[in-house]
Amino acid sequence: MKDEFEVISHGAADYKVFVVNLLYRTPHIHKDFEICLILEGSVRLLSRGREYRYEKGALWVINPLESHELAADQPALILSLQVSPTFFASAFPQIEHTEFLQPPAAARTALLAQTFLDIARAYFDHAGEPSLRCVGLIFLFFDSLLLHFPHTCMTEKERQISANKAQRIRRISDYIDSHYSEKLLLTDVAADLGLTMSYLSHFFKASFGMSFQEYVMKLRCEKARQLLLLTDFSLLDISMACGFSDIKYFNKGFSRQFGCSPRQYRRQFQHEELAQQQKSMLSTQEVLSAATSRVILEKYLRSS
Repeated sequence: MKDEFEVISHGAADYKVFVVNLLYRTPHIHKDFEICLILEGSVRLLSRGREYRYEKGALWVINPLESHELAADQPALILSLQVSPTFFASAFPQIEHTEFLQPPAAARTALLAQTFLDIARAYFDHAGEPSLRCVGLIFLFFDSLLLHFPHTCMTEKERQISANKAQRIRRISDYIDSHYSEKLLLTDVAADLGLTMSYLSHFFKASFGMSFQEYVMKLRCEKARQLLLLTDFSLLDISMACGFSDIKYFNKGFSRQFGCSPRQYRRQFQHEELAQQQKSMLSTQEVLSAATSRVILEKYLRSS
C-alpha cells in the first residue's frame, strides 16, 4: 500500500463530515482544518512532537499541513469535520494564516462539542449535500474556536515556509513508502533529496515527532500486522516482505509496537467470532457510511 503519509484532498467539496473506526493511522497531513470528537474509546494523538491522550467526549483541532499520527488500543469511533480554508475566504480570509494551538478547558470544549454534533446531524440529515443550516453552523463553530482556542496568526512568509516544509515531508514519506521493504538508511533518503544527513536527521525528528529509524520501524510493523491478519504467509516471509533484516529483529520490533509477538498477535484473531473486528482492523482506518454514521451519532447523543 503506497502513500501511507498522504496529502488528502476532497475535490470540489469545501467541507466533509464523517465517522471513522480507527485503530491506527500512520503520520499524515492534509490541506484542511480537521476537528475530531471521540464518540467511543480513547485515542493517542502524536503531533508537534508531543503525545496527547484523549478519552470519549474529547475534542481537538489539527491545522492544515500539520503532521499527526493516531493510535488506539482498541478500535475507536471518531467524528471528524474537515474544512478547507477556502470555505471562509469571503467572510474571514485571515483563517488561511491562523494556526490553532493547545485545546481549551474542558467546559469550553463541551460547548464546542455540542455545536460540532449539531453540524454532524445537519450534514447527515442532508446526505452530505450543502445546506444553509450546516454552513451556518460551521461558521458559528469556527467563530467559537477563535474565541476559546488559543491561536496565532502566521505571516505570509511563515505560511510559505510551512507549505515548503509540507512538500518536503511528502517527498520524504513517498521515498520511504516506496523503499520500506528494502534495506533503508537515512543516507539513502538524504542522497535522493539532495540533503545532508545531519540536516535531514534534525528535520525528520522535528517534522515527524520521532527519529527516522522509529518511523520506518512503525511503518514496517503496521505492514506486517496487516499481512499477519490478511494472509497465511509464514513469519519469515512477512519479515522479509516488510524489510526486516531477520526474524529476531522482526519479533523485537513488533513486540515493542503491539505488546506481543507476531505469532501471538495472529493467534488472537483466528477465532471466528472476531472476523468482523479483524476485517475492520486490516485497514489503517475505516470511514463509515453516512447511514451508519447517523446511527452512531444518535446513539452517542442518547448516552451523553
